[in-house]
Amino acid sequence: MYLLGIDLGTTGCKSMVFDLGGKILGDHYIEYDLIFTPEGVEQDANLWWENIKTAVRTAINKAGIDGKKVLGLSVSSQGISFVPVDKNGNTLMNAISWYDSRAVDEADLIRKDYDNFQLYCRTGRQISSLVFPEVMWLKKHRPEIYKKTYKFLMGLDFIIYRFCGVCATDYTMASGTLCYDVVNRKWIDELFKVYDIDMDKFPQVCCFGDVVGKVMPDVAVELGLSTETKVVMGAQDQKVAAIGAGIDNGVITLSMGTASAISSITNKHLIDNTMKTACHGFDRQRWIMENAVGTSGSALKWVKNTMFSNMSYKEMDELASQAPPGSKGVFFYPSLYKGNRNKNNGTLYGLGLETTQGDIIRSVLEGIAYKIKECIDSHRQINEDVRNTKEIRIFGGGAVSPVWCQIISDITDMKVVVPRTHETGNLGAAICAGIGAGVYKNLKDAQQIAGGVGSVYIPREENREVYRNGYEAFLALKDMLEKN
Repeated sequence: MYLLGIDLGTTGCKSMVFDLGGKILGDHYIEYDLIFTPEGVEQDANLWWENIKTAVRTAINKAGIDGKKVLGLSVSSQGISFVPVDKNGNTLMNAISWYDSRAVDEADLIRKDYDNFQLYCRTGRQISSLVFPEVMWLKKHRPEIYKKTYKFLMGLDFIIYRFCGVCATDYTMASGTLCYDVVNRKWIDELFKVYDIDMDKFPQVCCFGDVVGKVMPDVAVELGLSTETKVVMGAQDQKVAAIGAGIDNGVITLSMGTASAISSITNKHLIDNTMKTACHGFDRQRWIMENAVGTSGSALKWVKNTMFSNMSYKEMDELASQAPPGSKGVFFYPSLYKGNRNKNNGTLYGLGLETTQGDIIRSVLEGIAYKIKECIDSHRQINEDVRNTKEIRIFGGGAVSPVWCQIISDITDMKVVVPRTHETGNLGAAICAGIGAGVYKNLKDAQQIAGGVGSVYIPREENREVYRNGYEAFLALKDMLEKN
């Protein structure tokens, strides 16, 4: 018997077949594009579905299994991109991407009507232009689409619907809409009334691991699945990947992709007075805290493309490993997005004639790691469950770099654990499927059976002082840049 884990990303989708022990048997990845229109950034939701079907069929064929023996499937999805559908589930327009910013005026209106901090305390996130303001925008600028809309479905919801015909979402996705009460776990009726938005157009909310339905007959025939294959609720991709990496109470996870998300679980709703750490619904009894380094992998990619385009990442790693801890006083501040709320943008500081290529590369890895430590310190300050945690679980593209993992271990003074599989998003989706299909008793049981450790990095005592001093210097640099 088998499980199917599907990942709906921003730039592509991947399907993976797992055995019940978490071993990958077959996989297939398909890329697709963002659509840039005069109104904003969109994606073709129907193309999502067509590509996922192809990925599922191909992964099953590569695995060489009978698809009818797939017990359950679930989905890890890009966050808060959504598409309006009619009563028959037909899309009424392209999906509005989480990259979109068309609803800034609507977000400003909400800011005028509501205190940002008070709304953060209810929704777990700061006011932005995503989802609810975009629905407000649709009602104003595309009223014919708004009127025809039966449900607004996010990427996760849309794929689940196409498999089983049920409209539903999960706590982690609902938490990103700006109109969901993460404390009382319900849509915020007041917001819908104030801005005259029909709350019935939003789906029911359930928990990852819940069985939503079974694969519909026509889909089962097309994909070679069984009509008894359970369709199980998944979650937002960062949270599902954290599930695959082993997140639980007392565990901190770190995703190392284009950006880096740092996450921890709490048994009670917590508030960050700076509002830099989001608090979203996780499962029925718990919440997940999350903050981020906006440019981590993307910063390293920028450095490679602009300074070391003739090198591979492996060659850059080798040079970084030869540079001394502290990079001979060179610091990198990883803030490369224009329009960042900080006045400063990315900075290389402390360059001299003695600076080598390795020093520059290592300073970038260290600068991102310092920022990660700052995020971890926020978790420890807010979430007492991880205050004394000495281990961090890392996954994503950056986790394949032994040099970077060791630097993170040294700077955070924590043991770094890299999971057995780097595809923790698909594994996390398969774990959700297994919980719903009754293969695993609960999340902890699933993680113990299907998870596993790949590599472990221990903080090096000889680097402790240089990085303790380096972190203080990094924070001083940050303060200096923000004052200028």
